[in-house]
Amino acid sequence: MVERVRLVAEVDVAILILRICSYASQFLPSPGYTLDKIRGVSLADVRKTCDETADSLAAISAAAHGRGSLIRIQNLAFFGLRCHIEGKTTAFWEVLSRAIRVAQSIGIHSDVSNSRNFVDEIDQEMERRTFCNLYIWDNLLSRQLDYAAFIPASLRPDSWSQVKLTRNGGGESMKFGFDAPDPFTERLLQARLADFWRSVGPLQSAEYDMVLGEERYDKFCCEYLTQLPPAFAIVDADKRWDKRLPKLPLQRQLLHIAIYDSLCWSFRPLLLLRDPQLVESKPLPTYKRVLLGSQEKVLAVAALRAIDGVTQLHALLGGTHARFAGLVFSTFEAAVVLVYLCIDPMFPKENHSTSNTNTDALQAGIGKVTRQGCLQAVQGALKRLRMLAETNSMADIGASTLTRLLNKVSENSTKTDTGKNTNEMVMNQNQNQGVGNPSTTTTTTTIPKPTSSQLGAIPAAGEIGNWIPYEPADVRSINDFTSMSETSTVGDMVRWPSFNPSSMDSQSDFASMNSMQDMQSNYTTSMINFGH
Repeated sequence: MVERVRLVAEVDVAILILRICSYASQFLPSPGYTLDKIRGVSLADVRKTCDETADSLAAISAAAHGRGSLIRIQNLAFFGLRCHIEGKTTAFWEVLSRAIRVAQSIGIHSDVSNSRNFVDEIDQEMERRTFCNLYIWDNLLSRQLDYAAFIPASLRPDSWSQVKLTRNGGGESMKFGFDAPDPFTERLLQARLADFWRSVGPLQSAEYDMVLGEERYDKFCCEYLTQLPPAFAIVDADKRWDKRLPKLPLQRQLLHIAIYDSLCWSFRPLLLLRDPQLVESKPLPTYKRVLLGSQEKVLAVAALRAIDGVTQLHALLGGTHARFAGLVFSTFEAAVVLVYLCIDPMFPKENHSTSNTNTDALQAGIGKVTRQGCLQAVQGALKRLRMLAETNSMADIGASTLTRLLNKVSENSTKTDTGKNTNEMVMNQNQNQGVGNPSTTTTTTTIPKPTSSQLGAIPAAGEIGNWIPYEPADVRSINDFTSMSETSTVGDMVRWPSFNPSSMDSQSDFASMNSMQDMQSNYTTSMINFGH
């Protein structure tokens, strides 16, 4: 006999269990469980039953208690993660808004939560940690979709998780010692990362100012990177707890990937300055040309390390978890940045770094950036996407789009090489015919024309025309991969072009975080107009 449920909280707990089961089933089959059934029931039927039952119970719970509870926030969070893993970014955003509304209705976003006598310390800490996750996702999606954040300001001082409360509270945590990182440390650092960029990040749709960009970067190195705990440091992280805390290496990689992704977002708008019309109409002074070249290298290093971080994370996962959305998104976004940098055959340009070597975490890699190395990293990213594509439709779309972009780079490189060879042939013919300075007619050595990088300047508009893709139909860029929603964007500053969602069926919301639409809307140039 089934006992009658009398409390709304019991219904919410049942919904939470169903949402967790539905989300977890997305990672099956796996190397540890190779069957596509559970006790004779197909995984598709398991998911369908979990979702339908959870939806029905959610309607009952909302009707019985409209205000909600912490458990309801958590089941909405898992529902959103399920949408995210399926590539339904817009649906994830909508579910997140519901979760934040519930959180605000019960007061866990403000100091009011601390004055509720019926909430003990453990429950308050659970509320803080839940709201901290909502804050991370809100910041991430609002930046990627170019929407206004649901949580308009930074977290209040009393809303931050008090990790010491549980780490030193006794029990299992005590056996690792007081210096061991708390299991929630990574999420707290992610929240502080979001808080930093929200306070100093570039304004939406604002023209990129490379001087301000450099100041933001220096501030980030000094105020955030230098404050990371030793176990999460970017350089020479303390790994003494890794064997005793098996999830710590995974958490470290997740944080590092998030850091490099945020740096890519901060510097990515500089790609707008490659617009030939902009270069011709508003030529940059020399010092800004040098600064631009330096920031291009910083952007490249951040993208390279993001790809390397994903490689390490995937290895730590045993090469499995192919449906984990972070593997696909971070791989693709970083690879696209590198492709756009490598479209310029003169990248990287020679310049002197202006960064502070004492605090600049990327300084060591700047001098090692090469165009060939970037293209090899893109090839590695493409290989990973193709491997993930066996069970992940998002990765399949990403691999297809990245292949198109690489083909464009190859075409432009061929055109550049052909033009260079033609010029050399004409020069040799003129020399053999005695044209030009008589002192040079007796030699067959070809003297190459000085490049802009050798002159310490950016290329002229005519030079840029050799590698900027002018034809709208040349590359659909992120279209196939990223903008499977009507609001496809990649960030506050730099979006990728929109895509017709009808051609992607149920995946219409995926990759809205990876488009160049705001480049297109702010500067309607053929450089980034990847039409259909």
